[in-house]
Amino acid sequence: MSVFEENLKKLKSIENLVLIRVFDANENLQSIIPNLPGTEGALQVFNHIAQNSGTITFEQAKEGIQLFGEHVEDAKKNPAQHPNLSLLLGLNSSQHLQIQRVTTDAPGLLGKISQRSASREECDAFIELMNQGLIRAAERINGVWCPQTYAMDGVLNYFGSHSNQRLEGNYWDKIPLKTANYTDQEFEEGGVRYAPGAIVRIGAYIGPQTVIMNQGFVNIGAYIAGEGVMVDGGARVASCAQIGKGVKFGGGSGIEGILEPAGRLPSIVGDHAKIGAMCEVAGVVEDGAILASGVIMASGKKIYDSETGELVPPLESKIGDKTFLLPVIPAYRLAVGGSLLSENGKFSTDAIILKPGDLRDSTTLKHFEKQGILYS
Repeated sequence: MSVFEENLKKLKSIENLVLIRVFDANENLQSIIPNLPGTEGALQVFNHIAQNSGTITFEQAKEGIQLFGEHVEDAKKNPAQHPNLSLLLGLNSSQHLQIQRVTTDAPGLLGKISQRSASREECDAFIELMNQGLIRAAERINGVWCPQTYAMDGVLNYFGSHSNQRLEGNYWDKIPLKTANYTDQEFEEGGVRYAPGAIVRIGAYIGPQTVIMNQGFVNIGAYIAGEGVMVDGGARVASCAQIGKGVKFGGGSGIEGILEPAGRLPSIVGDHAKIGAMCEVAGVVEDGAILASGVIMASGKKIYDSETGELVPPLESKIGDKTFLLPVIPAYRLAVGGSLLSENGKFSTDAIILKPGDLRDSTTLKHFEKQGILYS
């Protein structure tokens, strides 16, 4: 038995720990360590050295590094192979790490979820974590959006463990509405406005200061950060879609849902982006970007930057031997519908055109406002 394995035997059990998030001193997310095979060791060590304070100082990190035993030298040579240990190794005396723990009453929950063997009650416990926003399908780690496969596994496991039943009114389904049994106090504490006819399923997180207008629909696994988000009438936020702070979602617009293959990056709309009426979003709309009304994003559709004269490369999401190409609207750019001529000029193909200019620039913004193509 290795030194690392021997050390782990002396540490506190983590069977009720779902995951921990590791932040730097500036609250930037550095790592997520889920309680899954291959990560339990690092999770156990980080949980131990953070103790009750939820922080890891330079001195604590020095002591904690020793628990990794034979892995330390390998991490120094190949830091990418040991990212969590490298976080401790890279800490200096003026820095510290912050730890956020997510716990559950259901022991070994993520392991069962990942094997699709969780019981009905265990799936309910997992979905409640999603309800609270403690688990989500994608997170931005060091500025890069990373899929969290266990979240999608949890939603799929839920479908398999629940049967259809009579729900509110004359509905026959397996996913109740999030607010079905809310009290007035829970509505007040949640800080969300649900207009008549709004439909939000359990397993969706809706952050405070969100407005879901009439016939707005939010599916299981979706995450809405809040702080000024508007989901306008008839707009659809599908399974596992991630919506940032202050996003405006125009009437009748929709964002693609992703559940399978589990682990594919879901569709994402960044902070303070604006999606015009009757748009369809598939892929990533970065912070502060605007989609003019009627823009349709789809895999394989070309996005032409009229400022640079070049096509915007898609984002690659790899699952096993398959690669999915996700369209990307860059941050603080205005996207409109358009078309591109073929090389021989004989036909045109539907495309998305990025207009020149940065939307953070007041002159650019005023120019687009005069044209009447901004969604407000």
